[in-house]
Amino acid sequence: MRERGRRRKARTAVRRTEERLVAYDSKVKMGILSVPCLGVVGIGLVGLVTGESMLGTGFGTHLAAIAIASVTAFTLLQMGFDGRPVLVIDEEGIACRRPDLGLIPWRAVIAVGSAKAVMMRKVLMVAVDESELEEKARNHLRNRISLFSAFSRNVVRFERQMSGNPSFQITISYFSIPIPELEARIEALVHRYGPR
Repeated sequence: MRERGRRRKARTAVRRTEERLVAYDSKVKMGILSVPCLGVVGIGLVGLVTGESMLGTGFGTHLAAIAIASVTAFTLLQMGFDGRPVLVIDEEGIACRRPDLGLIPWRAVIAVGSAKAVMMRKVLMVAVDESELEEKARNHLRNRISLFSAFSRNVVRFERQMSGNPSFQITISYFSIPIPELEARIEALVHRYGPR
C-alpha cells in the first residue's frame, strides 16, 4: 500500500515538472564569470601595494578598477547564490525576475523563440500584445533599451516578423539547466499553454 502511494507521488511530481519550468542561475557559471573580475581586483591591489602602474597611469585607475571589478564580482556571485528562481513558465504564463517583468500572462504572448546573441550566447524572445500586459511589464517595455538587437541578427529578424509588436529578451545562457534541455522544455510548455 505504501509503495503504491510513493509511486503515485513520484508520478505526480514528474507531471508537475513537465507542466512547469523553474530556472535558477547557475552557481558554477556565475562563479566562472566572476573569476576575471577577481583577477582585476588582485592586479589592482598588487599595483597599489607595490606602487607599479599595472592597470594604467596611476593610483586612481587602480582604485577605480578594484571598485568596479569588486562590485561586478559580488553581483555575479550574489546572482549565482540567490535561491529565488529567475524564470518560471507554467499554466499562468511567463514570470521573469531578470529583467524584472513580473508575470506575462499567456493571453499577452504572441510568439516565443530563442536566438543566439553575441554577448549573452542565448536569449529567449517573447513578443507581446502590450494592451494585455500587467503594469510592471508595460513600464519595463516603455523604459527598456534593447541592446540585444545590436548584437544579434536573429533578434532583429524576430522583431521584424512581429510586425510592430514589442518583444522582451530574457538571457537564458546562465541558468543551471543546460541550454538544449531548457529550450526543449520551453518549447513543450509554449506548445502546451502558449499562443494558438
